[in-house]
Amino acid sequence: MNPFQNLFFRLKEGNLPLGRIEAFSDGIFAVAATLLVMDLKDISLPAHPTPLELGRALVAALPQFLSWMISFVIVAKFWLNHHHLLHLAGHADYGMVWINSIFLMFQSLVPFPTALMGQYPNNPLAVGLFGVTMAVNTILFIGLYAYILKRTARPEMLALEDPLVLRKSWVGPVSYLTGAGLAWVHPALAFGIYFATPLFFITPLHRKHMARPGR
Repeated sequence: MNPFQNLFFRLKEGNLPLGRIEAFSDGIFAVAATLLVMDLKDISLPAHPTPLELGRALVAALPQFLSWMISFVIVAKFWLNHHHLLHLAGHADYGMVWINSIFLMFQSLVPFPTALMGQYPNNPLAVGLFGVTMAVNTILFIGLYAYILKRTARPEMLALEDPLVLRKSWVGPVSYLTGAGLAWVHPALAFGIYFATPLFFITPLHRKHMARPGR
């Protein structure tokens, strides 16, 4: 057995409890959501602004507020769907832990493109980078979803899942990348796409005609 095959089989090992994975994940989501608001304090003002100067500064900062709001909704949407996803799993193996960790690594990156887009709302590269980052985050989440459905999901929970959930989830990456492309046409179009995309997954997808059990 070569080293790559050995690594592959080792990643399938492990019967880890979900509690610590959930706690670690919640911590990353909380830190990412908190860091998003930190950029709002960086508003350029004179030492003693008049009400008019302050008003103009706040209006100029509207792209930063919009970037913060969009990102916060996206992070909250990821958190809710991630909570649902871990509820599907009966245990975690090492492969699931590492896919989850890579997904969380990119979640922790979200404040950076958010701040960049808020500071340079008319720069297509800054606005486009936000869409690319969100697309990568969504693709990683889809990968985690697929892994859990295939390897660690509880059989009784699989019946509650929409059989087309993974296919439908690709709306996210396609939408974010469309927004990233539209940023080069007009950044305002990208903002609109970014605002609308998380609304498709504001709640987890499942078979609506079946009652969901309590946790």
